[in-house]
Amino acid sequence: MGSVGGGTDSSRRAPSGSSIARSSALNLAGRLTSGAAVLGLAVLSTNVLDTYGRGIYAILSTSAAIAMAIVTGGTPVMAADLIHGRRDEPAMHGAACVIALQSAITLGLVAIALAALAVGVSLAALLCTAAVAALVTYSNFEMYIAQARGDVLRVRLTDIAMAVFPLIVTVAAVVVVADPTVTTLMLAWALGAALTAAVQLADAIAGDGLLLRRAWHVAASIMRRSIGVAQSNVTALLMSRIDVLVVAAVLSTSDAGVYSIPVALASNLLLLSRSLLSATYHPIMTAPPNELAARLGVALRHSVIIVLAGGCLSIPVVAVGSGFVFGHAYSEIWRPYAILVPAIAALCVGEILRHFLITRLERQRAILLTTAGMLVTNGALAVAGAAAYGLEGAAASTTITYLAAAIGLLWYCARSLSVPVSQLAMPRRSDLAPYLRLLRRLVRRLPATGLMAP
Repeated sequence: MGSVGGGTDSSRRAPSGSSIARSSALNLAGRLTSGAAVLGLAVLSTNVLDTYGRGIYAILSTSAAIAMAIVTGGTPVMAADLIHGRRDEPAMHGAACVIALQSAITLGLVAIALAALAVGVSLAALLCTAAVAALVTYSNFEMYIAQARGDVLRVRLTDIAMAVFPLIVTVAAVVVVADPTVTTLMLAWALGAALTAAVQLADAIAGDGLLLRRAWHVAASIMRRSIGVAQSNVTALLMSRIDVLVVAAVLSTSDAGVYSIPVALASNLLLLSRSLLSATYHPIMTAPPNELAARLGVALRHSVIIVLAGGCLSIPVVAVGSGFVFGHAYSEIWRPYAILVPAIAALCVGEILRHFLITRLERQRAILLTTAGMLVTNGALAVAGAAAYGLEGAAASTTITYLAAAIGLLWYCARSLSVPVSQLAMPRRSDLAPYLRLLRRLVRRLPATGLMAP
């Protein structure tokens, strides 16, 4: 296991459950803002486009996400370079610019080549998809630079901007354009992403500075060392979206458009665990070896607690409001959504362990093998499940796959740390105490605010 040198006292001090809850609450405020913007965009797209158009929009979004997964494989490598003191921040800002520029050129050429083969999709929509992938890639690299140095505020602001700016531009486009199409929405997304990237670039230049000298060399080094991560990212993304693609192939594009909404809603539950990850990332990555298992275990257990609680509380809301918010065609999406809640709890475990393995232990092979197995398993189960049980079967395939992967990664990490799996995963009374105290305080305040009958 590689050791991490340096680190401030605060980074080396093990965070308590209460401090994690407080820090996560601050991060969650930002995450919920971005999540609300993403939800707003989903609501807007379902009401502006028909189910077929929503299916095309979901496929283009998945394509952009696949491209980003390939290129952003370098983000944990970049974070590891900063955490281990191998490079400074100005060099990383320059490398981020170069990587985004290379991505824009490459993906633009790919979009032009695909335009001749794509059916029902314009060249403009494909080029906008390429632009979204390149711009969001740059934003993600800048966000990882901030996360590596423990700057939670910039991470939170980036999250908000990447969701809010596209929503604002999309709302404006829908108001101005008489008959908005998929191309209109993709162009609006690209313009919103460009606003975020422009603000980050200006902030980098005004702050640490931008070192372009040897930036191409640094970028090439990052991408070369991230090949395994990129493969893992693409495999993981395909694994997470394979159910949507299978629904499109086995059922119909319209069914894929409907199914993409519960998938998007369930994915928003990751905002809860990612707010906690932002608070615990730096303490975990800089922890002394004798405290590493304890810090990692606290983060894992709190993530599962808040995701399961948030998911269970949101199921009735989705059941009551989905038809009204998204339209009659989406009135039954609460069924696959409820099945996907445990899948997201397992996925949040996988996300934390992925960061831990790649950035702290710098082991890429385990992640790649795990995600490859998940892709094959989820694809096979999704075909069988969607054919037999429709959308609920596709959701069940994802849940089974994620749970199996989380168990496997927990076992591997526990073995690497020479601790029992229960030390990482078994909930403790101290884990639940902060939330129980918060619940008791809320219950005591209800009579005072007049929300309970006297």
